[in-house]
Amino acid sequence: MGLFKKDPLKEIFADYYREDCEDILETARAISGNDRRVVAAVNAALDDPRKFIRQNAKRFDERGIKLDDEDALDGLDADELLFLAMLDELEAYDYVFEFDFKCSSEDFLWGLTQIKNHELIKEVLKTVELDGKGDIEKWGKQINKALGGRAYICYMHIDSDSYPLAIMTYETFEKIPIPFVVVM
Repeated sequence: MGLFKKDPLKEIFADYYREDCEDILETARAISGNDRRVVAAVNAALDDPRKFIRQNAKRFDERGIKLDDEDALDGLDADELLFLAMLDELEAYDYVFEFDFKCSSEDFLWGLTQIKNHELIKEVLKTVELDGKGDIEKWGKQINKALGGRAYICYMHIDSDSYPLAIMTYETFEKIPIPFVVVM
């Protein structure tokens, strides 16, 4: 190893323009109801992404993304890393809960109550019976059907075996410009 280590993040953000990622900020604003803490953190990530990502290296490490490992970063781009940064901020302030793909129906129901705006679905959760042999996608669709459009459980696609979920109204969902956020 030489005196100067190559910074893989420098390459990823070489052609980065904040304007190209404003949809990430708009998504954070919509999901968090414009929570100033979330907005400030996402703005910090967009203003200086390499610094923000380095400061939050542990979060990325927990996702299997080793910041000093070129192979671990291979194939990732600025949008993906900043989307994950936004997701982590939303999760840190309880606007998103990330489920393991193999959770039980009891854990699923409990996790939904950990999301700040779970009151949007609280009454339906009292009446719906989830199949213990089902899975997160099936349960999310079942609850969304019972909600009848009053609110939605939404999945944030991150190409992983975990399920980051948010609960929102249709109006909020309509404000989200990122196609990685979908109604289950």
